[in-house]
Amino acid sequence: RGVEPGDRLVFALGGNAGEVITEGSFTQNEAVLAYPEGKSDNHENLAMVCKLDPARVQPPTDIAGTAHGIVAYSAICTHLGCTVRFSEEPMEQAPFPHIHCPCHGAMFDPQHGSTGLGGPAPRPLPQLPIKLNAKGEVIVAGPFSAPIGVKA
Repeated sequence: RGVEPGDRLVFALGGNAGEVITEGSFTQNEAVLAYPEGKSDNHENLAMVCKLDPARVQPPTDIAGTAHGIVAYSAICTHLGCTVRFSEEPMEQAPFPHIHCPCHGAMFDPQHGSTGLGGPAPRPLPQLPIKLNAKGEVIVAGPFSAPIGVKA
């Protein structure tokens, strides 16, 4: 079962695993791994939900698929399918919050459509359009922007 519009995103890990993610669940320059509620059995549904400075989120990010600086991408690296991580620690290639793959060093810019900053990944991480409902819950607004992981 894949991601579908209207799915609520829930924490994938930690003490709050399975709880619905809201705008207030995390702070700016923080990210969490998430699944659509009830769909954690499909690894391809795993998403990295980032809360960034809204003024810094720019195209090629689909701005309409973001909410108050919250943007979501596939958490499956486009190189060999490892699960990516988020870091706000500045690095030479990324002096700002970024997504990186611990397996082979691919780096992505979540502020600019997860474009590659270095490493072997052949393409950006697909974006998952999201919106907030009236309760401030993070809701899927459409399909991933491209195939997940190593698929072309």
